[in-house]
Amino acid sequence: MWIRGRSCIAAFMACAIMLLVSKPAYPSYNAEAGHRYAIACQRLADLRKTPKKKKYRSYWMDCIRTFELVEKKYPHSPSAGDACFDRAGTYQDLYLFNKFSRDLNEALQINEKCQVTYPKHARAPEALYHIIELTLAYKKDKTTAAGTFTKMSKLYPNSGWTKKAKALFSSRGRTPRKRRQREPEIRRMPVPVIAAPGNTGPAGVLKKIRYWSGGAYTRIVIEQNTAIKFQAQELKHPDRLVFDVLNTRLDPSVDKDPLPVNDGILKQVRASQYAPDIVRVVLDLASIKSYAAFPLHDPERLVIDVTGDGVKGAATPVASADTDTTQTMESSVEKKPMVKTGPQTSVPLLPKIPDAKKGEDDNKLSLSRQLGLKIKTICIDAGHGGYDPGAIGKTGLKEKTVTLDIAKRLAVLVKERLGCNVVMTRDTDVFIPLEERPFIAKSKGADLFVSIHVNANRKRNARGIETYVQSLRASDRDAMATAARENAMSTKKLSELKTELDRIFADLTRDDKIEESLYLADSVQGSLVNNLKSVNRHADDLKARIKRAFFYVLINTEMPSILAEVGFISNPAEEKLLRQDSYRQSIAEALYKGIKKYVEARSDQIAGR
Repeated sequence: MWIRGRSCIAAFMACAIMLLVSKPAYPSYNAEAGHRYAIACQRLADLRKTPKKKKYRSYWMDCIRTFELVEKKYPHSPSAGDACFDRAGTYQDLYLFNKFSRDLNEALQINEKCQVTYPKHARAPEALYHIIELTLAYKKDKTTAAGTFTKMSKLYPNSGWTKKAKALFSSRGRTPRKRRQREPEIRRMPVPVIAAPGNTGPAGVLKKIRYWSGGAYTRIVIEQNTAIKFQAQELKHPDRLVFDVLNTRLDPSVDKDPLPVNDGILKQVRASQYAPDIVRVVLDLASIKSYAAFPLHDPERLVIDVTGDGVKGAATPVASADTDTTQTMESSVEKKPMVKTGPQTSVPLLPKIPDAKKGEDDNKLSLSRQLGLKIKTICIDAGHGGYDPGAIGKTGLKEKTVTLDIAKRLAVLVKERLGCNVVMTRDTDVFIPLEERPFIAKSKGADLFVSIHVNANRKRNARGIETYVQSLRASDRDAMATAARENAMSTKKLSELKTELDRIFADLTRDDKIEESLYLADSVQGSLVNNLKSVNRHADDLKARIKRAFFYVLINTEMPSILAEVGFISNPAEEKLLRQDSYRQSIAEALYKGIKKYVEARSDQIAGR
């Protein structure tokens, strides 16, 4: 009996070990956490849209518990911190709705807990600000608020939230400012751009206004907690762009004073509560050639790109109406429509780049080739970074680590062998928002944009290499899933975004960037497969050489741009390869050879003329 009992125990332990060994790849952990977090956010959004549900505490608590579950079940995922801060925010909204003191206390305690647990999270200083704001407004406890402010000043001295907190103290007891007179010529509602006027649910809150400026280009980003609906028009005398954000109120943390830009394109940006349910954002213009505006999701934001004369020779860091001004630059809107593909599952291969020496006619060349535009500067984008690890392999290898290492190796090759200037969106382990990355390329005058990523899939046997070009229509379901993961959003949201952006890109058909991007993608994909097959025989397992999908990081780059997925970190064999310095060097060499082939083909074409 004793021997039999020991045998049973041994069998049980063996089964347990097998279960542990065969647990899902780490990317599934993060993906599951992100999925649960998305569900929690959707429940909260639905609650805010339904006045009847808001009357019942059970709906509020369901949202709160869902956020709490994400944090407790997935404590090491990127979604854990977001869930914590959102739980505090939900309690705060609940208190503002019902004025129960217990909900106020919960909001204060959870905000404090989140800041302590995630002190380096981007929302940590905001949590301390809300503690100060709630304590002053509803607790009437200046002593506690002052103590929190002291802590905030010590931990986050350069944060915009610290400045707002200071202003909150100084403004108490001050006589209100005289209201600015409205511009008389825009009293009537402007022509709709994205949505018709009218409230469709509870008001959203405009949280932040940021800008990036460089050369002849400026980007404004307006962040909100709900989907943005807006109207826009251009006005004269003085010149300005006016954006009315509908069914929205201005967060108290947003500075009411104008945000100075003075870059030769914009003089300043100002925001005000134009009507009880309309926030007006005005861009005072110094010069303008064109502009475009479009919404992005997760988080919700409105992006406005203005092109003008600008101040030559300099790019200024990002500034914000409610965040610190030390963030890195980047981003831009696509000024050209995405080439639409049919129902095929992959993009057909382009014919080889025409050789002018063999007598090809100029009308068979893209516009940029006919103009003889040369490649002088190449922007290399290392995907993810900072608190965004990207996909994570089963043994813990992070996408952000692999992409940065390959990007640095590629930069050395391009500088030393090709003689081109190199611009890197990041050269350290820092987080750069997706909408900022193309701005770096554009503001630095880059002629090519190459974004490096590592793929992941729930199917652990998925492996191979893919190269993507920008398109509003994905080549297939896998391409859609890849884009959704890289954009940190759901495939449903990605589909919704296509309908919103279709109209914006419809007038941009004259640009030849997509054609050049396809040539670049063909060169790079072919080089990756051909040069890596000797060490990775599955490099060409994905039969589609080039794919299309919509990526934030490629939006409005206004130059030939591609995104290379150099392997599957979710595949154990490829994760093992990606750990090796020699394999990373091989990837960098292959990327370099593909870029070199593309650049030399253009040079030959120009010389042949």
